[in-house]
Amino acid sequence: MAYIFTEANDPTQIAERQWGQADPIMFTTFTSCIGIMGIKDDQVIGVHLTLMGTEDELVTNANIDQAIALLDGAANPVIIGQVEIWEDSVPTVYQHLVSTLHPVAIYPRDDGTYGGRNNQGNVQPLTGP
Repeated sequence: MAYIFTEANDPTQIAERQWGQADPIMFTTFTSCIGIMGIKDDQVIGVHLTLMGTEDELVTNANIDQAIALLDGAANPVIIGQVEIWEDSVPTVYQHLVSTLHPVAIYPRDDGTYGGRNNQGNVQPLTGP
């Protein structure tokens, strides 16, 4: 199994299958990825999810459960990124994410760089350069 999460060295550059916590956080560029974020200890904690692991295996429900566990009970979770691609490519896994995470908001986006900041206890989505 090569869908392993690691902590990002820089929470303003959270790469594929990494997580980080700061205020604000930023993910590296999404092309088919999504990010999940929430508020924990007055900071944003986020996980960068990919459709595929390092050995070209599709993301699984177990991977989603790992990612949600990394949020460590963060409040007001959100999903941001290539939602449509996930709905089309891995619909049951995406539905598992939504039904397990219970996001307060979903922000579908095209290719780009995204992140979030704490705005009075809620994640305010950010768009990078």
